[in-house]
Amino acid sequence: MTTPLDTPWKQILECYFPQFIAFFFPEAYSAIDWTKGFDFLDSELQQITREAETGKWIVDKLVKVYLRNGQENWLLIHIEIQNQKDSEFSERVYIYSTRLFDKFRRSVASFAVLGDTDRHWRPQSFHQSALGSQHDFSFPIVKLLDYQQTELETSNNPFAIVVQAHLAAQSTKGKASQQQRRTRKYSLTTQMYDRGWSEQEIIDLYRFIDWVLTLPPELEEAFRQDLETYERGKNMPYLSTIERMGEARGEARGEARMLIRQLNRRFGEASDRFTDRIQQLDIARLEELGEALLDFTSLADLEVWFSQY
Repeated sequence: MTTPLDTPWKQILECYFPQFIAFFFPEAYSAIDWTKGFDFLDSELQQITREAETGKWIVDKLVKVYLRNGQENWLLIHIEIQNQKDSEFSERVYIYSTRLFDKFRRSVASFAVLGDTDRHWRPQSFHQSALGSQHDFSFPIVKLLDYQQTELETSNNPFAIVVQAHLAAQSTKGKASQQQRRTRKYSLTTQMYDRGWSEQEIIDLYRFIDWVLTLPPELEEAFRQDLETYERGKNMPYLSTIERMGEARGEARGEARMLIRQLNRRFGEASDRFTDRIQQLDIARLEELGEALLDFTSLADLEVWFSQY
């Protein structure tokens, strides 16, 4: 059983951006003046990525932050979360960085989180030279496979749960691993309760866990029964909220399947890139796409629709 990982990463990063930086890039966290806030510049980044024409669909975010040292009032942090090996990754980060600097004339810090399964793939620099002219570009990376289980279990940062869920999703693919996936899903969910986090934090993180650790219906039902028993013992009745989330997810999956079938009938078999992106949309966006689909004349219209999303 495979699950797209892009959307849950994007959502949890937006919910807990300071915690993301603190967990993965602590030196940068110390240098940022968090009292001045921060701003996501999604539309500006979309302009850059469309112009770059890389054809890649990954999680990337652009954030405006302020520094403590006062030497530079604000700068940009460009974050890429790459969940599969890509030979052009370093070049793409370089292209985005230079285009962002050209657009804003501000310093750009590029950070990469590598969530793939190849321990040896660690792109963190790009070099180009011609006739004595050279460009050398490097950027910090973190590799999720490097994290030790004991380290993650003792951290109180929400991204310790995120990393554990991500790694569990990778290690429990296929039908033979679904019981193990159920066990890990239950362990991670109860771990959040035991840490004394707020109801909203638990719900936000459970949304990530539930997205990446999907289960067959019979195992999902058993998981929910176990969780309900656990909640009664803890006197923390969050299950009703979790059930509503599950129902919304199921509704979205059904809507996505229907739209993909409609696209295939009208325009031929859609590429995996399109179907993956459709499956990652929430129910509101899927309804918008359903209305827009009535006016599409080709898959090129779908590409335009996504570029505006």
